[in-house]
Amino acid sequence: MNIQWAIPSYRRPKVCAEATVNTLITNGVNPNDITIYLSDPNEQDEYQKHLHNTGVTVKEGKAGVAHNRKHIQHSYPEGTQLVCCDDDLTGIMTKSKDGKKLVPLHITLPEFAEGAFARSKEAGAGIWGIYAAQNAMFMSHTETAGLRYIIASFFGTTTVDKDVARDDFLESSGEDFLTSILSFLRYGCTYRIDWLTVKTKYFAEGGIDEELNERGIKRQDDHTTALQRIEQMYPDLATTYSKANGVTNIRFKKHTAFKNPRPETTYL
Repeated sequence: MNIQWAIPSYRRPKVCAEATVNTLITNGVNPNDITIYLSDPNEQDEYQKHLHNTGVTVKEGKAGVAHNRKHIQHSYPEGTQLVCCDDDLTGIMTKSKDGKKLVPLHITLPEFAEGAFARSKEAGAGIWGIYAAQNAMFMSHTETAGLRYIIASFFGTTTVDKDVARDDFLESSGEDFLTSILSFLRYGCTYRIDWLTVKTKYFAEGGIDEELNERGIKRQDDHTTALQRIEQMYPDLATTYSKANGVTNIRFKKHTAFKNPRPETTYL
């Protein structure tokens, strides 16, 4: 079965088409393997208009962006190799060989994902992900199995487990912190590609922000509440702290099962 690429989206028809869909197709993904899942099914026509008959499928998802991500994982047969992406990605970037900057991924995304699935499966992980920060200086030429944050903007999974793909959490980015912990507890590790990241704008308009604003909830407040709740649930694994910009974040207790070197074929 071909790798499937899923995009949860809400109130971003133009951005989704021009950013993520274009990025995936430009990097070798077959449009027929891409599906957009809408939190609001009434936006179907607007999304189709911006896709210009690319062959990308648009389906009804579930209200709430975080809930929609869980719905997506339950929408494919067990064992499907599924990559889930945010709807506003504008690039797939790697740490340069000299380590000083970010450069575009030079192999196709299907080639990359095929390798990521194989190596994470060998590690016994139920999920693989990428480095969260868009900064080459903080990244490394490694792939790590252990307890690592798997950010929701770009991750792969082949296993739908009700204990991991839970649908009972707040609609905020705290959902991916929880998923990282649950996957670690269930499988013994998450698998993170430390040399890969994506170009995106976190806390941008639309998506979760739009969804919460329509309900009179501030994204930052909801984000903080969600992360504090995770800390209370798993005090031995997670600690909250404030970043320099005032945004609440979580620091996981460091657990490293092993590190693999970055595959030579992925260097530019």
